Amino acid sequence: MTMQVATICFPDRDSGDDAVVVVRTAGEVAGLALSLRKNGDIEVFFGAQELDQLIEALERTRSLLSDRKSPV
Repeated sequence: MTMQVATICFPDRDSGDDAVVVVRTAGEVAGLALSLRKNGDIEVFFGAQELDQLIEALERTRSLLSDRKSPV
């Protein structure tokens, strides 16, 4: 069973193009899709171990950004 978990739309800070990230599950794997309106799409699927590594990398990256305010 596939379940969409989150869709995040934003302007790409490099190209200025409209971008979207879609996170979903498909059985025992996680799916991550990245899309730019003018430059194509990619979707990858990975397991729990890779998901943990990605979460850790994103948390480390977030700690390096100067704006610590939550967007909510």
